[in-house]
Amino acid sequence: PLTLDEIAQTLEFTVEGLYTNYTGGEDRIQMQILAIKSAKDPEKSLPLGDHVGQHLKAGDTIIIDAGCISEAMVRSMSKPQFDEEDIENFRQLLRFALNDRVLCFCGPRWLAGSIVGTAVPDDDGLLPYLIKTDPLPGLPSRTISAPSDQDHTITQEVCFDPSDLHLIKAAASLVKESSKPSLRFDVGTEVVCRLGNADDGLEHWVPGKVSEVWPKLPGERRWEIDEVSGDFPDVVPYKIDLAEGRWIYGHKDHHTLIRRHGLSPHVRVKGISKRMEERTNKDGSREKFDHQTERGKRIQTDDPDSE
Repeated sequence: PLTLDEIAQTLEFTVEGLYTNYTGGEDRIQMQILAIKSAKDPEKSLPLGDHVGQHLKAGDTIIIDAGCISEAMVRSMSKPQFDEEDIENFRQLLRFALNDRVLCFCGPRWLAGSIVGTAVPDDDGLLPYLIKTDPLPGLPSRTISAPSDQDHTITQEVCFDPSDLHLIKAAASLVKESSKPSLRFDVGTEVVCRLGNADDGLEHWVPGKVSEVWPKLPGERRWEIDEVSGDFPDVVPYKIDLAEGRWIYGHKDHHTLIRRHGLSPHVRVKGISKRMEERTNKDGSREKFDHQTERGKRIQTDDPDSE
């Protein structure tokens, strides 16, 4: 069955194609649908992951909230210098923010890194992102740019499906058999894992159980980029059986990607998951919880941080 997300992608592709044809190929536009609503209830955004038939029937009118920017708009914004309002308006259309963890497509392979700049003025306009890549053996860390804000160019680091093995290998660290670090969780430990963001655009954690530690990764081992070559990781920390019936690899033993069961964030965010979080306990007390150490500190009523 057709989903609302598939309708959104089709509309984006169609509008972008129509605009290119309209300009005779001299300009292109990037469109991002932010929400789909029924004309019968225009205040309510429909979940993009739902099937169309759950909310709409033939003949229904829908309302689309979308943002668009063309290459000509970006070029025109480059001269004169952008003001703060221009940059902030552009930044509001972006999916990622400073310090978010991402993977970028760099031709021969994907590289993992962190966002260090957004809406950056360039000779040709505004670059969506600057990314500082993680160092690899023979390939030091460097700052690169992402020319577009689309999944085929830049995508968020989460726990990936096994079908995205190229992303798993790009995001995982190369670990020698003789120097494997101790892991936080053993086989059988119940955990929660961060997958791709939910329909509301915020982080999405699902329960599961560790079924294997240091599982082997299949597929090619060698990579080459800029005349530098090396080996992809052949193991990752975890294989996790999800409660929903499928399994994933846990490519990194980190609190932003995998946590002990029951430690999903109380306040969900769009970007990288927070290490420190103020949580309200069942008894009504509040604590400042550290997801890295799994320790909490009770917040006293006279604590300035609790205001």
